[in-house]
Amino acid sequence: MARTATPRTRTTEQRSLACDGGAITYRLVRSSRRRRTIEITIEPDGVRVAAPMRTPNAEIEATVRERATWIRRHLAAPREIPRVATYEDGEPLTFMGRATPLLISERPGRARAALDFFNLRVSVPPRLDSEGRQAAVRAAVLGWYRARAAEVIPLRVDAWAKAMGCQPSRVVVKEQKQRWGSCGPDGILRFNWRLILGAPALLDYVVVHELAHLWHPHHGPAFWRAVGQAMPDYRERRTRLREWGRTIAI
Repeated sequence: MARTATPRTRTTEQRSLACDGGAITYRLVRSSRRRRTIEITIEPDGVRVAAPMRTPNAEIEATVRERATWIRRHLAAPREIPRVATYEDGEPLTFMGRATPLLISERPGRARAALDFFNLRVSVPPRLDSEGRQAAVRAAVLGWYRARAAEVIPLRVDAWAKAMGCQPSRVVVKEQKQRWGSCGPDGILRFNWRLILGAPALLDYVVVHELAHLWHPHHGPAFWRAVGQAMPDYRERRTRLREWGRTIAI
């Protein structure tokens, strides 16, 4: 019996486009899960262009040409190298934009993390070797961050949804490598748990951005008007989010 071919849901290819000022090389990622928007991001390994699976090549190339000046400016900008967390006693971490030193102690039982004023205290089992101790501290810290994100982010979504007069079908807080947030065609909003590390103003910008997508599933003028009506200083917050996002490593 012949098999039915499974439709491809994601493709990736490297492309180069001749523009005024020189060619721009980018990685094109097509996905059937994307709706109608074309998104351009500058990543550590170069330019990434994400587009819906059936978007014509001409439309993608026109978008890249339109953003060519922006792309070159960001490629030329000096990039901060994210600090790699080592999870050692006294290491400076952050929580909701505040410096939060990591304080480690030994205690029988599994590793636990808790906020003590402006310190993140982690207790780990005694007699662990250095590698096991680091792994236990890391697991406790990341688990604590994720738990706090799962508490705080839905509350911010609820507050802004009431102010904007809209309501998502569900809010999901999860691991996301490429995005701070997303809005699905089913009305589900998904957020990167790492937002809990940054200042509340940055988290609120992402929340408002995704809530506005419930009305406008694109990044056209109507979408940005909706964002601006809810948050007049969104441009400043967006810039701060981009700058901060290049510096974190957890």
